[in-house]
Amino acid sequence: MASRGTSWLVGFGILIVCGAAVGVAAWQAGKGANNRHPVATSAPAEEQAVGVVVGSAEWREFRQAVKTSGSVYAVHYALVSARIPGTLDAVYVREGDRVEAGKTKLFQTDSLKLAKALAIAQENLKVAEAALREKEALKEKTLVAKEQAERDLKRYEELLAANGVSRQTVEHQRALVQQLAADLKHVETLIDLARAQLEQARLSVGIAEKDLSDSLVYAPISGVVEERYREPGEMAGAGTPVLKISDPTVVEIRVHVPQEYYGSLRPGQTQMLVRVGARELPPQPVSYKAPTIDLRSRTFEVRCRIQSPPEDVVPGALADVTIILEGRKGVGVPLDAVVQAGTSPVVFAVENERVRKVPVRLGLRTDGYYEVLEGISAGTPVVLSGQGRLDDGTRIRILSTKDTKATTVTERLTRQEPSV
Repeated sequence: MASRGTSWLVGFGILIVCGAAVGVAAWQAGKGANNRHPVATSAPAEEQAVGVVVGSAEWREFRQAVKTSGSVYAVHYALVSARIPGTLDAVYVREGDRVEAGKTKLFQTDSLKLAKALAIAQENLKVAEAALREKEALKEKTLVAKEQAERDLKRYEELLAANGVSRQTVEHQRALVQQLAADLKHVETLIDLARAQLEQARLSVGIAEKDLSDSLVYAPISGVVEERYREPGEMAGAGTPVLKISDPTVVEIRVHVPQEYYGSLRPGQTQMLVRVGARELPPQPVSYKAPTIDLRSRTFEVRCRIQSPPEDVVPGALADVTIILEGRKGVGVPLDAVVQAGTSPVVFAVENERVRKVPVRLGLRTDGYYEVLEGISAGTPVVLSGQGRLDDGTRIRILSTKDTKATTVTERLTRQEPSV
């Protein structure tokens, strides 16, 4: 009985040892399997590239300008009035007619009355001429009588010496000579008066001829009849225009500019860009700056003169004007490239598929571009849209490029910077 119990205990112990050995082997096998195939865990996601539109900085012309509107005026024009007031006999031209200075008849006033006045003046001249001839004949007659009296006096004096005549006769003859001398002086005075009256009559004829001539008015300048204010039969007074003539070959663009630009604008140097309707004119220098500023509007007048303007640039037309106060060449970026970071403007420059936030100092603004005084150089690619999702160092994906000169970003990077 004791041997059978002992054998059972031995067998149970062996069984326990074998089970433990199997468990240890299974644990070691599982541990090795885990080392070869680790359990899956959550890994960080790959960085996403932000899609953007890219342009580039480039050298451009920048200018400070004032935009305003004005009108076209004729430099040379004439408001033609009647020189001689009176009724208009005829008006020979109408609006739109071309006239030539000193050759084209415009209108005439009271020609009949002035012709009659001339005829009267001419008759008065004839009367004055006859009066002068009469006085000259009287002088000649008096002179002959005086000479005869002087000869008689000489003979009487010789006879008196020989007691051939009385002294009273000699004295009477001497008085006659003195009287004829006085008559001669009187006649000479009448002749002077007649000559003055003759000259007066001649002047009257000249005035009457001038009045008759002035009644027919010729064009004072060459140009086009712009307006006709009076018709035949109406009264034309001195200083009251009958016609307006303007010369379309030389015009002026006149605008008014705020007073703060007065010191920046220099005649002969400052340029004006003018657009009249669909017509773009070449840059024109300022020809005139008003010497004073208007007290009511606080503006001053500026003009530029245009020789031989196009046919559609005529007096009265509206003109859109840009006055270039300052101009220079510099690095520029499109307006869309500049964003505000706090109180400072920045641009996002593209470098190796990432962006760099660059603070910039801006200058002038012209034609959709900012002038960049400090921050970036010409040829630097910059982000034009999508900046709201960007920060310094953000990875980007270029969706498209915009280039006013039809060049790629790569070409801009390799382009040499031009000299200024």
